Amino acid sequence: MINAGTHGAVTWIDLSTPDVKAVAEFYQELLGWDDVVVSPTPMGDYHIAMVGDHQVCGMMGQGPELLGTPPMWTIFIYVDDVDATAGRVAEAGGTVLTQPFDIPDARIAVIADPKGAVFGLFGGPEIEGEFYSEDVGRICWAELMTRDPEGVQGFYGDLFGWEAVTELAAGNPYTTFKLGDDMAAGMMMMPADVPPEVPAYWSMYFTVADCAGTEKRVAEMGGEVYVPTMTLDMGKFASFADPQGATFNIMEYAK
Repeated sequence: MINAGTHGAVTWIDLSTPDVKAVAEFYQELLGWDDVVVSPTPMGDYHIAMVGDHQVCGMMGQGPELLGTPPMWTIFIYVDDVDATAGRVAEAGGTVLTQPFDIPDARIAVIADPKGAVFGLFGGPEIEGEFYSEDVGRICWAELMTRDPEGVQGFYGDLFGWEAVTELAAGNPYTTFKLGDDMAAGMMMMPADVPPEVPAYWSMYFTVADCAGTEKRVAEMGGEVYVPTMTLDMGKFASFADPQGATFNIMEYAK
């Protein structure tokens, strides 16, 4: 697995949502997080999910400037130099949505790829360990949904050194972005039944012990099932929206 402090590694993910307290309770009950630690910041309280002593992800309420926008999870990719990487985005075909700025102990920027998928750049102190994990309750994968997979491969390769490897999975093309020998992220074609107004987007997967059981609880807790439990060689997965509308996925790994 890839070290989270490597240039081009997915290193963090957080949620912007209207009611962060309610949605944090939803995910904690659903995924079995041990704790959600609340840290005050100049932008508001930041909720950090914990499994053991591992920080899983962050969650924050939407500020006034974001009210009315859909809640969404955002992935952050570690880079050696946020400003230098952001400076190469336009030439690579993307757009810098938020110029680099400092947060406590780090520097970030918000980017859109050439097809509109939004993600963040993250730089700061040296990070050790792996962000992806098959431990229950943690993030195990990040995946780009886009209508033009071939059209964005070069963008991610230019910025992060990712190599795109495409194979058939369940009869459909699936691209794995590799960073050296490690798997950095995935990419697949947006399903045809997704409304055209939905832009390309990054999504992520949480590890669960029981995919079908988690699916049942999502519906009972006010979420929405988008893709019911499906079985692949590597395990079972499903896709949902939380009660406030942010989409997420789960994966139960085959034993």
